[in-house]
Amino acid sequence: MGHLKSILTMSTSILQRDEALPPDEDIGPASVATAAVLTALMIITTSARIWVRAANRKLGWDDWTILIASGVSIVRFAFVVKQQQYGNGRHRVYLSDHDYMMINMYGWWGQILLFLAVAFLKVSICLLILRIKDTKVLKILLYTIMAGVLVSNFGVVIILVAECQPVGFWRGKSAKCWPTQIRIYSIWATIAFSALTDLICSLLPLAVVWNRKIISITYKTATSFGIARAASLGITTTDLSWAYCIAGIWSNLELFLGIIAANLALSRSIWVHFFGSNDSHAIPGSTGRSNPTESGYVNSKLRGDQFEVPSTMPGIQKKTEFWWTEDDESQSQTPLKR
Repeated sequence: MGHLKSILTMSTSILQRDEALPPDEDIGPASVATAAVLTALMIITTSARIWVRAANRKLGWDDWTILIASGVSIVRFAFVVKQQQYGNGRHRVYLSDHDYMMINMYGWWGQILLFLAVAFLKVSICLLILRIKDTKVLKILLYTIMAGVLVSNFGVVIILVAECQPVGFWRGKSAKCWPTQIRIYSIWATIAFSALTDLICSLLPLAVVWNRKIISITYKTATSFGIARAASLGITTTDLSWAYCIAGIWSNLELFLGIIAANLALSRSIWVHFFGSNDSHAIPGSTGRSNPTESGYVNSKLRGDQFEVPSTMPGIQKKTEFWWTEDDESQSQTPLKR
């Protein structure tokens, strides 16, 4: 009778333990697929941007920094693939200690690459704005933003490197580490500052493409993904293979969409370079491929989505457009009335 009671007790405890376990789900393939699509779009848009700027002899620091951000992002994608090979996206209880350690190791490297890429991305956007218009007030504002972006993002990188001895929180009990809250709170602070800078930049007049609403929505969507990433980060570290995989998806959406949106800011000049007519009336302010010395920004004109109204249209037509130029000889805002 005593043996039967012990067997029943053991069976009950096993049943309760199994019911407490999370379902054996795997979001790793979704993470890799999302990152792969975003990486492909990023490579296409970045390549087109650099090609057009180089062909027009207008490569600048904004192009070099976006190129660095893209390169770092590609390496980050490689780490996403490596993580998935060890079971990233599954709950901790279904992974071996070795696989869990490898997931956290590649995730640690991925976090470092994320903050480096975001730093170069934000600097590139600020440099792009300054290339178009560089008034004193705008210079002070954007250089302040760039300094804050570099300090906040590289600060997190320093914390990730310095928080454990030997380096790397994935080592577990073999490493002596700072409290986890230091790393998590620093990441939250960096994301908050990044969202603030995105808001400031979104208020600046960046109407540089055919449909500026598309770029604005894309960029703001990337910012919202960053906020979602912050919300998905908890202070517990018991199931990182699952929780950090979700945070990684949000991180990749934020990073890659940000780079894509920055590249699409030159979509008009890219279109003119590959498909446009040499006729300047095809797209106002454009020069096509006939004059490579002109700006890669369609003759550097930063303007709204209003196209030139043909003079043959009946009636009296009058409008004011503001054109901005990055050309050395003309960097002032000039109202043109018609």
